[in-house]
Order: sequence, then C-alpha cells, then structure tokens
Amino acid sequence: MVNTPIGDRYNQLITGNDFCRILFPQPQTNPHKIDFLMNLNEATKLIEFRRTVKPIDMDGQPNYSDQLVSQATIEQLLSNANWAPTHGLTEPWRFTVYQGESLTELAQFLRQTYTEHTPEELFKEAKRDKMASYAENTQVAIVLGMERHPGKIPAEEEVIAVACAVQNLHLSAAAAGLGGFWSTAPIYDLPTTRVHFGFAGEDDRCLGIFYIGYPKNDWPERKRGAPKPVQDKITWR
Repeated sequence: MVNTPIGDRYNQLITGNDFCRILFPQPQTNPHKIDFLMNLNEATKLIEFRRTVKPIDMDGQPNYSDQLVSQATIEQLLSNANWAPTHGLTEPWRFTVYQGESLTELAQFLRQTYTEHTPEELFKEAKRDKMASYAENTQVAIVLGMERHPGKIPAEEEVIAVACAVQNLHLSAAAAGLGGFWSTAPIYDLPTTRVHFGFAGEDDRCLGIFYIGYPKNDWPERKRGAPKPVQDKITWR
C-alpha cells in the first residue's frame, strides 16, 4: 500500500476487497489461475485514481512539493514501463531522465529551442515560458523516445507501444502517490531535439516529456467528472 496522504485516499478506495471477491469470484476450475496481489477491483480503482497533475497550477504556481523522488522509485517506475506490450518484442521505448541541476539545463534548452524554431506568427511568449516552467518546477523529467526498428514493425505500432509504456509509467506513479504529466509539443520531435535527448537514429522519435513529483495540493478530481458511458463507445457484434 502507498504510505502518503494521497496514498491513504487510494488505500480507502480499494478497501473492502473481501466483499469484491464475493461479487467477482474467481473460477476454481481455471488451470491457469494465478493468485495476483491485485484483483480486478483494485486494478480498476487504480485506473480511476490516476490523474494528470502538472508541475505548475493554472496560476503558474508550483504544483509539486520539494520532496525528492528517490532513485529507487524512478527505476521502479521505468521498470514497470518496460513491461508494456510490444509487437515483435522490439521494445522501442527509450528514456532520458533529468533530475536535480540538469533540470535547469532542460528548461534553458526548451526555451531556446522554442524561440529558434517557432515561426513568428505562431510564437507565444507565454507558451514558451510555461514549457520551461514545467522543467523548472518538477522533481523529475523523463524524455520519451522511440527507437525505430525499420522493416520489422510499422512505425505506428512502435509509437503505440511507447504510449503503452507511458500508461504503465503513469499508473505506477499514481500508485506511488506521485503526480504525473505527459507534455507534448512540436519542438520535442525536431531532428535536433531528438539528437540532443539521445535519440539519434534517422527514424527515431521524441514523443514528449513525462514530469513527475509529489503534489503539494489535494489530489485533483477528474475534470468534467467521469468519462462518458462506455456503452456509447461499444459496438457489439
């Protein structure tokens, strides 16, 4: 269980497991049944608990506390990301991690890159400053790369695999009481930006930056409440 104030709320959401096991009994005749530590109800609660928590709030104020994220926690999050599904077992996800003083360098790089590569008619100083502020107010920034394996798997499927890895990462962060935010912008995937982040292959991609930190404010409610009914998104045949 998570031992943080936010974790306490998550723990409350997944209590009453004996009742849930009565509602959703496991078939005793299944020869492949494995006794997982997390049942379906607990997994559902974790998925519903996950939120986007940005490094700064709507007023531009810090949204993460000063509490450091341990090296062991970062490595566990990335290890969980590494278990994502991947067609052809290409495992295309790559991660470049910034923490500590290197975050200042990241913020400067983002500010400079946006300034140099954004057309004048599209340039917005507030957008540039917000992009840099994410790096300045986070505890950890994980740059998300895709190492391309040409000729084996379609590029789209390798992008999808990285997205699956990010979902593993985000769910794991939530379970640890960490806020997470997947930031995307056109400048992240420029050839020069990719090389700067260490994704130097001709067909490699940079798919964004994932920021994590311990929230200093209350765990947010989901904007606009629950998703629209899944029944409206299913076609049964």
